[in-house]
Parts: sequence; C-alpha cells; structure tokens
Amino acid sequence: MSESITHIVLPTRPQPDTIVAIFLLQKFGESKYPGVKTASIIVEPKATPEPGKLLLDVGGGELDHHGSDTCATELVAASLKISDNPAIRNLIAYARRDDTEGKGTVSNDPLDRAFGLSGLIASLNKQLPKEAEEIVKAVLPLLDAHYFTTNEHYVELPKLVEGLKQTGFLTSETIHKPTRNTKIAFVTSNNVGLAGYLRSNVGGNYRVIVQRRSSGHVNILTKQNPKIDLSRTMALIRLQEATVRGIEVVDEQSLFATATHDLVPNWYYDPATNSLLNGGVSPDSIEPTKIDWNTIKVLVTHGLQG
Repeated sequence: MSESITHIVLPTRPQPDTIVAIFLLQKFGESKYPGVKTASIIVEPKATPEPGKLLLDVGGGELDHHGSDTCATELVAASLKISDNPAIRNLIAYARRDDTEGKGTVSNDPLDRAFGLSGLIASLNKQLPKEAEEIVKAVLPLLDAHYFTTNEHYVELPKLVEGLKQTGFLTSETIHKPTRNTKIAFVTSNNVGLAGYLRSNVGGNYRVIVQRRSSGHVNILTKQNPKIDLSRTMALIRLQEATVRGIEVVDEQSLFATATHDLVPNWYYDPATNSLLNGGVSPDSIEPTKIDWNTIKVLVTHGLQG
C-alpha cells in the first residue's frame, strides 16, 4: 500500500476483535501500512476504498472477515506474517473466541464477566457510543502490557536463559532432599522476571532459584508447592554473613528467626513468599552480602539437604 494511512475504518463500534486487530496493525504493521501507527479510528458502516483509509472488517477487502471462517485479527496477523509469533498467540485466540463464539470471558461469575476485558469494552461502548477512537486508545495499553509480558516469557527470557547457560552465568544442581529431583538454579542476572520464568515448567521447573545481581545482592526464591523449608539455609547464611563481617553470634538459635536479624539485617527471611532476600527486587539501601558466590552455593545446597 503506497499511500499513507490516515484513518482506520471500522464497520461499527470497536469490538474486542477489531481492537486486537488495530493493536497488531499499530505494533507490527507500519512498514506494510505506512501511517497506521498514528491513524485515526472512525466508524463507517458502508465504507468503500479511498486513499488514506484502511478498511478493517468492512468493505469486502483483504481485512474484512465477513463470509469467511476467520476473524479480523486473524486476517491482520496473516497479512503481516506474524501468525506464528508465540507472544500474540493468546491475543489471536481471545479475539477469535470473542468474535465467533461470543465468549471473550468464559466464566459465568458476574464479577469475572463485568471486569473481564470484553465486559469492560462493552461498558466503554455504552458510555462513549460515538467515540470509537477514545475506546480503542483506552484498551490498547492493556493489550500492549499483555504483549510485553508474553513476549518476555516466550521470546526474550528463553534467549536470555540460553545465553546465560552458554556463558556460565546460569548453572544448576539437583538434590534429592527435602524431595527427590529438587532442581536449584544459580544465576547471575539483573532481570526481575527471570526467577518466575525459571520456576515455570517451560523455564525449567526449578524449585529453588538463587539469583545474584550485578550489585552483589543475592535473593533466594522458591516454588511454593510443596513448600521447601528454608530455615536451616537462612541460619547458615546469617552465620556466615556474621563471620565474614567479624560479628560474634552468641545465640545461634536466633538465626532461624523470620524477618530480619539484628546482627545481619541485610538478610530478610520472608515466610509469606518462602524466600530469603538480600534486598529483593529493589535493594535500595540494603547492603549486599559479603559472602562470596561459591560459598553461597555451598550453603544453599547444604542447608536444603538438612
């Protein structure tokens, strides 16, 4: 398409299918449809092809799904050759199900239906019946947030993990206490989403993730079910932290306590998330541990095996 797109034309008020289709056009379609990223959204039920107008689901063109077994989102994805992108798989499935089955939200629970995306779009259409562009603009950031998360999970994090393994910044160990085949990941990375990915089945199903930041802060996170007892590991780490800092520990039993310890306050034992945090996601003023990385690995493995 040679002329610049100034308007995206819809046949009726924005629906989940056409909004997702617009998202894909604006996210991936600028090279094929120049100007689409900033094009205005208008409604013309009887629209015909005109220069500067991209007809979406109207006018019988390549992006009009009427008379076919597809939805507008599927046509757009095919046109842009992105149908196989794993980061948009759920977006396409949602748009198709909402359009062809009217089941954007499957749950029959009134709250789920009211606050599900399809229900909120329906509410926006009632509130702003003549403001198609405002409705689309309200929803697009939500779709972009979903895309960011799924792209990270299915594309960016797998690449990151492979690179970390190749460079030796991600190693693992398998122990058989407290349960068989307990996989531990030892990783150096500042990526805040990495631990959650490594705990997932697609990310390796690690039960324990020991993550060191470039600042030297170390956090130990676990998979919640079944719960792993971290109290002994915490006691060993606190004792070692005190030792390397030249601090004498008189009451060793106190090292098992939750929350912080007066002698080594840079470690927080969080029973709610079953984690040992040396600063967490945002270390701020928390001092990084003085325990060297190899010793951390030994203490974690030894502590978990009891």
